[in-house]
Amino acid sequence: MKDLNRMRIVVAHYRSLQGLRMLPWWLWMLSLSAVNPLLGLPQGRFDYQCLLLVPGFVVAWLLSHLIANYYERAFGHVEGLASHDGGAVWLRGILLVILIYVGFFIDTLRWLPVSVSGLILAGMFFTLWWRSDRILTHHLVTAVLCAGLALLPLFVVPVDRHWHDYFGGFALSIVGSVVLILNSMLGHIILVRNLKILSEEVA
Repeated sequence: MKDLNRMRIVVAHYRSLQGLRMLPWWLWMLSLSAVNPLLGLPQGRFDYQCLLLVPGFVVAWLLSHLIANYYERAFGHVEGLASHDGGAVWLRGILLVILIYVGFFIDTLRWLPVSVSGLILAGMFFTLWWRSDRILTHHLVTAVLCAGLALLPLFVVPVDRHWHDYFGGFALSIVGSVVLILNSMLGHIILVRNLKILSEEVA
């Protein structure tokens, strides 16, 4: 019964556990966020970010496509998920990046004592956890982590209550990118581990 339940979970959330598919997009977002602090440029300088925008998008799309093919070759596919293939996966990722940067822009205006971009990430991961029938707990853990970081300014952490003043104004987007990268890698590890257990049990 335990094996059947494990198989049901993997099949039902097979695509959600393919974390490496979104990894290029999160690395692209991290590069956009970290280029100015690494080069010692102020927050208002967008020249290097603009240089990374289109090439980074193309590279992320190509890598995501190659990784999707890797999952297909290495682990196969689930017939019931065929209708969800195509550009919808990466398009949702791009829309999420845009939404996060809108939240980041709101954060820079200092209208609110919390991080809007952090709350957006928390809401996204909570939604993923909820839609997984509350099974993929690594999404819930990530949601709690993002919400905690977003709400820390309410408790005067950091002292000036504004995260975006750190790392040249890109602290929130850098931390958010790292959280997304870790979550993607964790999803991949969970998938590989469960498939390995299932294959050993079948053998």
